[in-house]
Amino acid sequence: MKCFFTPREVTKIIGLSYHKLTYWDKSNFIKPSYRRKSKYRLYTFTDLFLLWFANTLNRHNISTHKSRQVLDTLRNMLPYTSHPLVDLSFLFDGARILIFHGQVVMQEEYKNTWISWEAWELRKRVDELFPITPDKTER
Repeated sequence: MKCFFTPREVTKIIGLSYHKLTYWDKSNFIKPSYRRKSKYRLYTFTDLFLLWFANTLNRHNISTHKSRQVLDTLRNMLPYTSHPLVDLSFLFDGARILIFHGQVVMQEEYKNTWISWEAWELRKRVDELFPITPDKTER
């Protein structure tokens, strides 16, 4: 899998406008992990995940202020998880974030009360858009 993603690649993966991505960077909402000397932004998979998370909150009409709080909480929680990010599932009910290893199964009646993410879905999207190609020099 690719390690770094340009802003244009991020917009393709997340479905976020370039304008919104730039605005989120300039407003310190979600900044890229790296910048090249030419100030060109590079995003990591964790950055992609946070952007995907924020974009989903935005689509569910969660305010920017609340989204900032949720992302800050999530950033603080991630270092304490003992599993790779792609193996985790996340639930958010407007007040709490729950993190699980593996897929989450819940009763149908509760699916409308939780916003859920599974990081493997993002990984799958990245792999579809940027398939790993074998190096032609290796044999």
